[in-house]
Amino acid sequence: MSLLNNLISKASQLSIFDKQPTEKRLSKDELFCNEYHISQGETIVDECAAELAIENSFNKNLPEAPLESNLSQLRFLSGKVYLSEHFLIFRDTYDRQSGCLKLHLSMVKQLKRLPSRNYLFLLSILTYNDLRITIQFVGIRSHCEQFSYNLKTCLTKNLKTTPELVPFLETLYSEFLLSKNGSSRMDIVTPPPGGLGLIFKFPGDPVKLQNRIKTKAWWNYLKRNGRNLCINFDKSFLRLINVGLPNRLRGEIWELSCGSIYDRYMNSHEYTDLLAKNQGKSSIAIDEIEKDLYRSLPEYNAYQNPEGINRLRRVLTAYSWKNPEIGYCQAMNIVVAAMLIYMSEDQAYWCLDKLCGQIIPGYYSKTMYGVLLDQKVFESLVEKTLPMMHQHFNKHDIQLSIVSLPWFMSLFLNTMPLIYAFRIMDIFFLNGPKTLLQVALAVVKINGEKLLECEDDGECIAVFKDFFHSLDDHIPDIHYKNKTRFQELLVVAFREFSHISDETFVQYRTKNRNEVISGIESYLKKAQLRKLPKTPNLKEEHLSNVYDRYVSVLNNNYVEVGSDSSVMNFKMFAKFMDGLVDWINLEEKENIAQQKSFLIKLFKNWRSDEETGLTLENIAVGMNKLMEHDLMTSISNFFEIYDVNGTGKVDRDGILQISEDLIFLTTPWRDGYLFDEITNKAIESKIAEKIVEKRKFGDSSDEISIPSEMNFDKEKWVHEQSQRYLSLTSNFLHRAFEYALPEEENVDLIELDGNEGSEKKSVIANPALNPSAPVYLNLPTFRMVVLADETSELFFTRTFKHSIHLDQKVEKGSTNVRDLFNNILADGRRVAVEVRRRMNSDHTSRSSEKSQGSNTGAYNEDDDDFTANDNNEDNDYLLNNAEANVLNDSIPVEKGDKAFLQHIDHQIDSTKEEEKVIDF
Repeated sequence: MSLLNNLISKASQLSIFDKQPTEKRLSKDELFCNEYHISQGETIVDECAAELAIENSFNKNLPEAPLESNLSQLRFLSGKVYLSEHFLIFRDTYDRQSGCLKLHLSMVKQLKRLPSRNYLFLLSILTYNDLRITIQFVGIRSHCEQFSYNLKTCLTKNLKTTPELVPFLETLYSEFLLSKNGSSRMDIVTPPPGGLGLIFKFPGDPVKLQNRIKTKAWWNYLKRNGRNLCINFDKSFLRLINVGLPNRLRGEIWELSCGSIYDRYMNSHEYTDLLAKNQGKSSIAIDEIEKDLYRSLPEYNAYQNPEGINRLRRVLTAYSWKNPEIGYCQAMNIVVAAMLIYMSEDQAYWCLDKLCGQIIPGYYSKTMYGVLLDQKVFESLVEKTLPMMHQHFNKHDIQLSIVSLPWFMSLFLNTMPLIYAFRIMDIFFLNGPKTLLQVALAVVKINGEKLLECEDDGECIAVFKDFFHSLDDHIPDIHYKNKTRFQELLVVAFREFSHISDETFVQYRTKNRNEVISGIESYLKKAQLRKLPKTPNLKEEHLSNVYDRYVSVLNNNYVEVGSDSSVMNFKMFAKFMDGLVDWINLEEKENIAQQKSFLIKLFKNWRSDEETGLTLENIAVGMNKLMEHDLMTSISNFFEIYDVNGTGKVDRDGILQISEDLIFLTTPWRDGYLFDEITNKAIESKIAEKIVEKRKFGDSSDEISIPSEMNFDKEKWVHEQSQRYLSLTSNFLHRAFEYALPEEENVDLIELDGNEGSEKKSVIANPALNPSAPVYLNLPTFRMVVLADETSELFFTRTFKHSIHLDQKVEKGSTNVRDLFNNILADGRRVAVEVRRRMNSDHTSRSSEKSQGSNTGAYNEDDDDFTANDNNEDNDYLLNNAEANVLNDSIPVEKGDKAFLQHIDHQIDSTKEEEKVIDF
């Protein structure tokens, strides 16, 4: 049985439609909010199986509450009722597509428990919009009691929103419509404010659009099934949506369908407060908005008038302040302009928020990943449902996404006549983005014959353009009289492509997500790198790795790359440097204060004056300074870190800070975690010496045998290098104060009067040696101090630069050979060169050879010859085998010391005899 369970588990993990492990899975509560289009953040308090009946309580013939004898006359629907903090939702079991009641708890006017002699548990709810809802619970009685108690508790918590209810209902045209026709207890005399259509007329001919008939049909539906914050959705609601909405009700039905009406009710003052709070402020988003205002639906008169332009400006500006990560994106102006024709500013603001945050997330963002993902889904559906068209497009390299991208971005508002685009939006707000896919597929199918004759993108665009301009044309049909092309489009879209469900849509999105995100990341990376200033010390692969690390840090802190806030704070910068350089390890708590101190200086030095953090440009320029090849420039860059005021001087405290930071920066070499070039060359020289000795004691082979592995006396090599780096910091401090310049001019440095106490007086007279006298280092003096020490010069020439790993991903945490002794014996060829030099110099005298090996060589960056100091036989940095076969017989490495076993990466090429054979 366990084997079967394991197989089922593995099979489920291999499903191609499963989400990626890195993708956040939606919780049950988030899925609940998305399914019923309610406010995000709602959590399910309780749920129970139940039967539900709905009546219009405004009918005076009905009693105040249903009697037990009348229960049999009610039409009960079987389903499940859900309770959240602010909503009571019922879903029909047999009609999940349309059978749904959504009730905001603030609409509950009365709650009663009905008596019953049949052991039934019944509740009666009376709402402000004249609905009487009877709930008959099905299940264990204790659960029913608990649900009733939870409902009472949630109603109590919602009492605080009740004062806002009536003013909110007065902003809705549905309440005015029913009140005017005597179908509501509310008394509303004046109609609520609406969209620009009330001033500049609504698009289309109201007579041809049958606006009056549609309004009457909706009046009948709303008085029976409720409205706005409490409404029952059934099949009639879908049919009324499909035939088109009346002008005055369209805005309210849009916000009701998408759920933004609930956000507007719960945050009734947010829109006006945002405008008042940010009045007079400027931003990049506002500048972009101003550029596009007069390009928003230019065919509609309102947007050639200050009234329409000002409304559009206010809505877009308010949303840019609400969501600065998005700010403003192209095509938002077109969608908002369309909504403002039928909606007030407040309604349009919350509808836009719902669109960008929940219905089509990613459509209006800097990367537009949402719309690009749906383009891939569209192409995949064309391949599956219209294979002949897909093959034709591939044959002629026609990019369908280039043609269809504006359809999705503008919700067809820029391609169809407005009266037809609004019909698509009616269905879109109810069914979501799958509507756009169904319509787009229908457009391709209807124009299939003409598209098969097209051989490039331009011809395809012309075909689609002619089709959208001919939607008014009538076509012959035996079933429908006066059928138009637009009606044909609706039939094909929502009948022939009705199999494209929400589940199918999600599956295709999941399947194509990785490819789209990868393409976006690649494009963003190229675009960002192209904007960077010249960095001659960094290769392309270095910049690529810097970008990848930069993006990784931002992503881990939930910052969108390319957004206005995509800058690194100090904490992010520390994570960026951790693992990139050998002298930063945030896991080591011992020297965390020293690490933080130096990183703060580096952070401030790289940061621009106008920025609060580090941008990608700051990081690239800063890393370019650290990787400087020129020695003098490298020293100057290091000096600038401590010259915080830009005066060209570093005072006494700065000198002391430099010495402390040098101690910290040289820790990897001082503690023996890394070997520098001097130590490496000394080791190579010692190996070469052993090879020469072996050859003189019996090995007459012409081939130089380089050992594949060696054992090191760790303590001796580390001790010598540690002493050099300790001397580096002490010598620096001594020479810095010795050559430091006094702040005062014309001061005698040393008094030579020969009197007793003259030494003490000389020290006092020398400002550099007097702790109370201010001194400083300038750049020339700093360079002189650095170049006075061999190890210090090497540190600024190559050692420090080699501790920065821009060419590879550095993984911290493991202490193996590569981490601790990088570059030890990295090149066997250099050892062979050293052997040849030694043997060619004097192969007849062993003593002179030893003398040559014991001299301390001077380091030269252009010279590969360096011999280590070896004054006696006991100071041997290689462990000798008792049988003197040190080169071929490796001594076993003790546990814990395997880090000192170094493999030679580059063996001598056996085909190049001139590089490995010595001619005697």
